[in-house]
Amino acid sequence: MPTFATAPATVTGCLYPAFKEWQVIVDALAAGEQSLLLRKGCIAEGRGGFDSAHAERFWLFPTQFHAQLEKTKPALARHWANPSDPTPDSHVTLTAFAEVIHQQVIADWATVVGLDAFHGWTETAVREKFDWGNAPGLHALVVRVYRLSSPITLERTPAMAGCKSWIELPVCFDDHSSTPVVMPEATSAALLAALGHC
Repeated sequence: MPTFATAPATVTGCLYPAFKEWQVIVDALAAGEQSLLLRKGCIAEGRGGFDSAHAERFWLFPTQFHAQLEKTKPALARHWANPSDPTPDSHVTLTAFAEVIHQQVIADWATVVGLDAFHGWTETAVREKFDWGNAPGLHALVVRVYRLSSPITLERTPAMAGCKSWIELPVCFDDHSSTPVVMPEATSAALLAALGHC
């Protein structure tokens, strides 16, 4: 596993978007157990909330939110017990990136409930996301995940911290070998149908 004392510089010096998500959800995405992200927004994003159009491709950046075990379904507990990122708090390990294949805003709670089979959060946790902020609703992102052949470990920097959805990393997707995580066709079709997108 490559380990960098600081984030590796790209040839172009460009920065690439990364989406901050709980460790157990990132591991579930990389394992092909879900392909859906639900987000309302984070404190640092202010009244404008989550910007779903920020990126079409992004790194999955795992976070260590202490309550994520109680806010995710029991089936995901094995990811907490055996995390893909056992690195110390001073570092973070990237194992996958994602491409958005469909996104929409959901303002109807019944539609959100219909997505329960396609993600690892508890209903209580999703309801908290849905109700938070100025108006009920959630951003739904259906993604295609690519798992790295060799995970990348980076030193954490102050820019990575804070309650926000997006950060930027100087790590190019195309510089690292990866394999697409294949979801069953029937599951993907059922997810899009549940979102009303056929």
